[in-house]
Formats: sequence, structure tokens, C-alpha cells
Amino acid sequence: MEDYTLRISENNSKALALLNYLKTLDFVELTKSTDWWSEMSPENKASIEQGLKQADKGELVSHEDAKKRLDGFFQKNGENI
Repeated sequence: MEDYTLRISENNSKALALLNYLKTLDFVELTKSTDWWSEMSPENKASIEQGLKQADKGELVSHEDAKKRLDGFFQKNGENI
């Protein structure tokens, strides 16, 4: 058996009518979910969007540089990971 995903906005009356019809069918299982982006705070969204813009401009930090920065941070703060 294959599963399908159907995205429907609840802001549309025709979409709601379709959902109500689908609920009457015994072979259809409906699961309501919310996109993770919709659940995020405006601050987190802004931070992600800023990071994407920086990446598009090539303003990246290599994995090795990031590790060095974090190691230095934790050593300064008396933590060792």
C-alpha cells in the first residue's frame, strides 16, 4: 500500500467541503499536521532567513573553522568537550 500526502488550506470553503467528504470514506485516514515553519517564532525565522542570505553571498564558515571556534569558546569558559 502507498501513502499519499494532500496539502489543503483550511481557508478555502471548497477545500473544507472536500475534507468533510473524505472523512466519510472508510478507506481514507486523515491526519492533520502543521508545517514546522509555521510553528517557529518570528525571531527564529528571521535568523534562518539571514543565514540563507549569507550563504547565498558565499559568507560561509567551514566545518573545521566552526569546530575551532567552538573549541576556543568552551576552553575559555572552562568546559571541555
